[in-house]
Amino acid sequence: MAPLLTADDLDGIGADAQAARDPRPFAVELVAAVEAGRLADPDDAGYALSLAAEARELAGDHEEALALSARAATTGEGTVDATWLQAIHAERLLRLGREDEGMAALAALRPLLHRDVDAVGPVAEALTETGRAELAEQWVTAAMLTAMEREDRATDGSEEQLEVAAVVDELVMTRRDVRAGLGRVPDEYDTLADDLDAAPDLVFFPEAAFTQLLAAQPEAAGELGRDWDAHRAIIEGELQAADAEGEVLEVEVATPELLAAMLADEDDAGTAPEPGPRLPWPPGRNDPCWCGSRAKYKKCCLPRGRDRAEDAPPPAATVEPQRTEPEPVEPQPIGPEPSPTAAPRSSERVIQRRPGPRSRAR
Repeated sequence: MAPLLTADDLDGIGADAQAARDPRPFAVELVAAVEAGRLADPDDAGYALSLAAEARELAGDHEEALALSARAATTGEGTVDATWLQAIHAERLLRLGREDEGMAALAALRPLLHRDVDAVGPVAEALTETGRAELAEQWVTAAMLTAMEREDRATDGSEEQLEVAAVVDELVMTRRDVRAGLGRVPDEYDTLADDLDAAPDLVFFPEAAFTQLLAAQPEAAGELGRDWDAHRAIIEGELQAADAEGEVLEVEVATPELLAAMLADEDDAGTAPEPGPRLPWPPGRNDPCWCGSRAKYKKCCLPRGRDRAEDAPPPAATVEPQRTEPEPVEPQPIGPEPSPTAAPRSSERVIQRRPGPRSRAR
């Protein structure tokens, strides 16, 4: 029996198809794997079909490419790739001259822009890659303003506010990139995007600072950890997980100034404190642990991070750059949203690590 194809295998087949003189055999292989159930993760079927569509398009088989692309979007419904696959199909329709169908497909995705962080990048890219960057700027700007209004109405520290804040961040940064491609003069929102890019992925609180913060804001335990051991496990677990995926996370060590800002009332808070030092990671197995315990890393946080999978505490936290209030820009938001009623969980200065759209080989 042929081995099951993993996501990495699919990436490799897609790359081989792009480099091949005749990519058709790769499209056949991908479709056959889907139809025979030879995928390690059945949720990758949409992705495999999308790669097959790309191979067919490279070969000049445009009708076959569109058929496979539509099938990929349908097959991927309900998976993490759903919005991405729909946007890719819309982009392919536009690229291959089916403008009315392509714009209709993107218009159906537009309401997701201010709700779903995974919709922002794919929809904006579908527009910009087909020569519609100005329209992308209009759509993303309108969605950004609507999402900002939703965030303002959300209960401070609620899960709803955290989710909307992630969408706002993605919209602000995507808008900055689209505008840069158009040669626009940076505005206040573009500056905010630069600040977000400069923010760390995670913030680590030394023991004394953690104890002081949790005593003042016990609800922050839901994000930072119920005690310092849990906090260290969260940080180490996130770092290990990212390293396994080939990613590098920046961890800022909280300074007394940052702690003071987080403990201050919002009305008393001034400008954002200067960034703290970045945490060097990983140390050598026999070196002192990064957490400051003076124990060897192999006996301190290294196993603590591995054990985190069994304990599964909440995600680590990061600090959101303070947002200024720039002048409103046109167009206006696209519609009102109901006010969320979730109970507050933590300080608004403490937010989860921002999720981003799932990247795929193109």
